[in-house]
Amino acid sequence: MSIKKIAISNFRCFDNLNLDFSELNNFIHGANGSGKTSILEALYFCSTGRSFKSSNKNLCIQNNKDAFKIQLETVNNNMIRILKESKRSITYEIDENKATSIDLFRALPSTLLDNKTFSMFADTPKYRRKILDRCLMASDKNYSKDFFAFHRSLKQRNAALKFKRLTNIDMWSEIFISTGGSISEKRNDFFEQTKKKFFTFADDLNDKRLLEIINSLEIVFDKGWPKDLSLKEVLDSNKDIDQRKTTTFLGPHRADIKFLTKGSDIKYILSRGEQKFMSILWCFSMHKTLSDFYSVKPFLIIDDIHSELDEDFYVELINFLPKTGNQLFFSDINDPFNSKIKDQLKELKKFHVEQIT
Repeated sequence: MSIKKIAISNFRCFDNLNLDFSELNNFIHGANGSGKTSILEALYFCSTGRSFKSSNKNLCIQNNKDAFKIQLETVNNNMIRILKESKRSITYEIDENKATSIDLFRALPSTLLDNKTFSMFADTPKYRRKILDRCLMASDKNYSKDFFAFHRSLKQRNAALKFKRLTNIDMWSEIFISTGGSISEKRNDFFEQTKKKFFTFADDLNDKRLLEIINSLEIVFDKGWPKDLSLKEVLDSNKDIDQRKTTTFLGPHRADIKFLTKGSDIKYILSRGEQKFMSILWCFSMHKTLSDFYSVKPFLIIDDIHSELDEDFYVELINFLPKTGNQLFFSDINDPFNSKIKDQLKELKKFHVEQIT
């Protein structure tokens, strides 16, 4: 579902801002501190109910103001409204009905690529799981149910281990096994489709350096426990270890996606620019998997698209932008678009932040 327009009030550096968007490609440029990232942040708020810059939502309220408001309209005339008052909890509405952040994400799913995403290989397994889980929550309502039930059982099982409540351990272990097995299977299915898409995308690359990297890559889904054992067998065999450490040592909460080249993690091998391109290509692949296999059409946000990429990598990236087929919002300090790029990005609408403010 494409975004038609957005209205922002007292959010970050903006008093009042109203923008109408293209249904395909939207490019926002301007100097550092001008507010281009804040526009992307407001869009992300309407999809997730949170900021990608800070966990403290009050920081998004403009100085000397009491609240910020964001109102978004889709091409289907659906309305999303976000209100955050400084001394009250944030509220969400969809078509004037109260909603949760999960409701927002299902109604208006998004894929975000920002500085944190660009460094996903250097980040923790928890962050890589988070990206994968967000995709599955957008595509499968039952996944959310199993995901939250699993983490509740994990928390209770760890409490039972800590306080030596052995009967409680068995009860929570059953839920842990059933829900954990379900989310792990769905994670693996989504991973396999994304992996296929990743290497299919690579067939269209021209840069020899990128091709050499991708041809050397081994991408592995580590489900969080030995692949030759069931989750029940793992809990049984690790019973003494779990009780001694008072925590559940193995399981889906330890899952990771590993990118290896010549047997080593790529974060130790590739340059920052090379890692950023691989991160973008992987997230593009997840984005496209949602569209092609799960019938979900998320919009795509890319903040500071040009940073840390040399010109050859940047040209390769621009070639991929139309392949998503979904609405795109991306930002840069400069306006680097020549006629060749403009021809590729059909219905490209540009916003110069200094001028619109």
